[in-house]
Amino acid sequence: MTNPRKIINTMTPAKAGVRKRPAGQGGAEVRKKPGGGAQVRKRQRSGPRAATKKRLPPLPWYKRLSTLPRRTQIFGGAAVALVILIVVFLFSGSPRKEAPSETPPKAAALLPGIAPESQTEQQQPAQPLRKAMTSQEEERPTISSIRFHPPQATRMDTLKAEVVPAAYANPGRIAYTYVWKVNDRKVEEAKGDTLDLSTFKKRDLVTVTVTPHDGDKAGFPVESPVIIIYGIPPSLDLQAPLKKTKVGEPHEFQLVGLHPDSDAIAFSLEAPLVPGMSIDSHTGKITWLIRPNQKGTIRFGAAVEDTDKTKVTKTFDINIE
Repeated sequence: MTNPRKIINTMTPAKAGVRKRPAGQGGAEVRKKPGGGAQVRKRQRSGPRAATKKRLPPLPWYKRLSTLPRRTQIFGGAAVALVILIVVFLFSGSPRKEAPSETPPKAAALLPGIAPESQTEQQQPAQPLRKAMTSQEEERPTISSIRFHPPQATRMDTLKAEVVPAAYANPGRIAYTYVWKVNDRKVEEAKGDTLDLSTFKKRDLVTVTVTPHDGDKAGFPVESPVIIIYGIPPSLDLQAPLKKTKVGEPHEFQLVGLHPDSDAIAFSLEAPLVPGMSIDSHTGKITWLIRPNQKGTIRFGAAVEDTDKTKVTKTFDINIE
């Protein structure tokens, strides 16, 4: 029986404890020491991949930014992001100007055989028409102002409104309509330019609105200033002497006054004043001690005043024998 041949391994056995990596892959070589442990030897990488791993030095602003506190970096980044959002919002929300649309050609320009000059001639009559309309508006009758007579009317007066018209081509054709109001209430019975004030009271407010007319063409209504109805002023008269007196004796006169729009009145002596003459302001009685040199016609003044400070003054003559 024949013995089989032994297969001899010709491969060179690797050194024990050595693990190699292919060249160019980098890494480290680990060797086992005889006494135990391991020895690591670093290998340098070579080739294009090793070149790409080189880091560039940081920029100066990045160094300063990295040295800031963490909180400052967070708030700074948030502020920058907010500013960017605002700029984007303003840019997207701003109105964009649209290109003006082209004016469509006029109908006359589309018709054949019509020159631009004839088209201009057709548009000219519109200007005189506009001027005519403006002139008609300017020719409407207008009022310049309204005046009252008397200016300080009382309940005993009849108030009249005087209208001052503005410049007009035909002033003789202007007619006026009047609307009277007392205390902002219309007076139906008053139609003309006058108003009887006897039915009203002191301190009532009166106005009138006047509208000018030229046929069917009416102007703009104008309201007058507001006036107040004054009270009736008191009256003042002198009664006959109560008794005859002689020189050196007191002589008495009596002043009387009516005051329908006042609760009370007060009397006083005014110029020309007479020596020796006095008056009671409440009753109006004058007491005069006639002196020897006071003979003939003696003139003196007196006045009465109501609660509205309306004062009436008169001068009286007395004959002394």
